[in-house]
Amino acid sequence: MKLLVLPFSWLYALIMVCRNKAFDMGVLKVEDVGVPVISVGNMTMGGTGKTPLVEYIVRLCLARGRKVAVVSRGYRRESRGTVVVSDGKILLANALQGGDEPVQIAKKFPGAIVVVGGRRVEAARKAVTELKADVIVLDDGFQHRYIKRTLDIVVLDSRKDVCTIPMIPAGERREPLSGIERAHLVAFSKSQRTAGGVGSRWMLNILGGSRIHFGYSLDRILRAGSDKRFSPMEMKGTRLFLFSGIGDHAGFVDLMARSGLDVIGDMRFPDHHAYTKADLQRIFEGLRGADALLTTEKDFVRLTGTSDLLEEIMQHCPLHYAGIAVDILQNKREIDSMIDRCLTGKVAS
Repeated sequence: MKLLVLPFSWLYALIMVCRNKAFDMGVLKVEDVGVPVISVGNMTMGGTGKTPLVEYIVRLCLARGRKVAVVSRGYRRESRGTVVVSDGKILLANALQGGDEPVQIAKKFPGAIVVVGGRRVEAARKAVTELKADVIVLDDGFQHRYIKRTLDIVVLDSRKDVCTIPMIPAGERREPLSGIERAHLVAFSKSQRTAGGVGSRWMLNILGGSRIHFGYSLDRILRAGSDKRFSPMEMKGTRLFLFSGIGDHAGFVDLMARSGLDVIGDMRFPDHHAYTKADLQRIFEGLRGADALLTTEKDFVRLTGTSDLLEEIMQHCPLHYAGIAVDILQNKREIDSMIDRCLTGKVAS
C-alpha cells in the first residue's frame, strides 16, 4: 500500500521544499507580533510528547513573572474562528469549544492566556493586543512559519529514527529532513531508555544545532469529582484498568507500569477521540477485576466536555487521571538559558 502512495509523498515533499524556499526568500511573509515567540513543534504527526514540553516552558515563563499566552490551532475542536480559552483569569471554553490540549493547559496554569484559531497570526495578535500577553508559546508551530519566532524548538521521538520515516501520506513525516536546520533546539522526547536513533544523531551532527533529551515521570494521580490527589506509592495495590485516546497509548501504559501501579488491562482509542456511550460499554466490559479506571489528563479534559458521559463513568467506577511531569535528562541548563534569552528579546542562535 505504501508503494502505491509513494509518488504522492514525493509530490508533497516537493511542495514543502518550495513552500520553505518561499518563506526563506520572503515571497511568503512572516508576521512579527511584537513580543518574543517560542515555537514548539514536530517533524512527524502526533504522539511525540510535545505538550508536556510546552507545559514546561509555560511554567518557566510564569515563574519568571511573564504574562504568557499559548497559541494553537485547537485541533479537533467544534468551534470556528479565534476562541479565547482562558484570559489568564477565567476558563472560558471547554474541550469541545477550545480543543483538549489547550483546555488542559488552561486548567493546569490558571495564570496563562490560551487562545486557539485557524489563523494563528490573528490568535497571537489578539493575545498581545487585547489580553496583553508579553510572550507567546506557539504550540505545534514548526511548520506554521507565518509568525516570526524568537526560539524554534522541534521535538523528535528518541525511539524512532526520523531519517527512515517516509513523508505524508506514505508515512508520518511532515517535511524534508532539511527543515531541521531551522530549529534552534532539537528536543529528543521519551529518552528514558534511549538517547536518539543512530540515524537521527548522524543527521544532527551534519545539520548542527543544540539538543536536549527529556522524559516523563508520574507526578501525581487525581481522583475525578474530588480534590483528592495521590502519589504513585499511595495507589499501589489498587488494580487499575487504563484507557486513553492519545498518540502514544503504549507509552502511557508503560510509564504507569514502570511507576509501580498495578495495571491489569488497558484499552486504546484514536488520538483526540470523542468518546461515546458505546465506548463506555467497551471500557466497562474490560473493567472486570479492576478497582478503578485510570486515564490521561488530556482524556479527562475531553470527557469534561461531555458531562453526561463523565458522570456515567464515575457512577460505575472510580475514575482517576494521571498528572505527568517532564524530566530534562540532558542539557537542562541550556534550554532554560535559551528561554531566558528569548524572554529578553534575543533571538536564539
